[in-house]
Amino acid sequence: MRFIQMHQTLARHDAIGNDIEIIQKLLSEKHDSLVYAEKNFNKNVECLDEEKLDEYLRDENTIVIYHHSLFWKEGFAKIKDAKARIIFRYHNITPEKFLEPYNDVSCQQCMRGREQTIEFIKARPEANWFCDSTFNSFDLLGVPKEKISICAPFNKIEEWGKVAPNEEILKELIEDKCINLLFVGRVVPNKGYLMLLDILRFYVACYGSNVKLRIIGKFFDDLADYNEIVKGRIEEYGLSDNIEFIGEVTDSTLVTYYLGSDIMLVCSEHEGFCVPVVEAQFFGLPVVALAECAVPETIGSNQVLLGRDIREYVAAIKVITQNDEYRKYLEQSGRKNYLERFSYEKIKECFIKELSRMGVDL
Repeated sequence: MRFIQMHQTLARHDAIGNDIEIIQKLLSEKHDSLVYAEKNFNKNVECLDEEKLDEYLRDENTIVIYHHSLFWKEGFAKIKDAKARIIFRYHNITPEKFLEPYNDVSCQQCMRGREQTIEFIKARPEANWFCDSTFNSFDLLGVPKEKISICAPFNKIEEWGKVAPNEEILKELIEDKCINLLFVGRVVPNKGYLMLLDILRFYVACYGSNVKLRIIGKFFDDLADYNEIVKGRIEEYGLSDNIEFIGEVTDSTLVTYYLGSDIMLVCSEHEGFCVPVVEAQFFGLPVVALAECAVPETIGSNQVLLGRDIREYVAAIKVITQNDEYRKYLEQSGRKNYLERFSYEKIKECFIKELSRMGVDL
């Protein structure tokens, strides 16, 4: 059996890139497992050329797993009339409303990507859909329920668990008298940065400045107006000493911040899954999160999910950092959520089971 995964860009340190890489390895154990991407930045995956792709797409024995997370004109053109069997892997697309005030091009890309979801449904009504979460499946209007499967994206968390942390940074975090908060995510409007800053400001007002929020994620030049709003809010609130933008990091450094921080704070308004939540849970970092989008589904039971009242977040931070028993309960519940739902073996089991339900037996 021949499988081809398709995505416009194959990145290295990226949730979708990890998903593609691990699926490629899993399928290659017994079958031909290939990947096609217009741009490949992942040295662990070798991509086939376009000519070979076109040849395989004309073969009805080929199974394509098409990763849909953005507008890709050329990708749609290639699979629209392909004789190969199509399975869509839907990772969700940010609603354009989040980007509309800041960048017309990005807004249009998101809008066209979501419109393309509808086009895929119409062009390939026989296709099956793999969704990262039940939340993602809500976008698939017109797709029969029996053609929708829920399977979390594969991750490299257990692999990271074997990576040695940066001892210097870890020592600094552990010995720091401040409460160390962490958020992992791109600096984009749907990630809830302004709410994060409101929470930080209120905490400082109530309990003093012995708190620091570290952000692991990069700014984007095409969101200059949003970047200025975030930076301006930090200055307006007088939080320059209480927040640090780390940027992009190595696996070792990321693990270090998960191990050395006190709480993971998540205020995202739109997530199709939110991998950093389960990363934090694996490494024993309590998570306090906004109960919206796919986050409640991902975070699991017995965790801290709140509404939009920032006072509740401040109270939660205080309780978790002062009550060791409650903190340990959150750590254990989070770790259990990962092991029972998102370990490699659990996702593999789900992936193979759902493929079999689609009539594809590995």
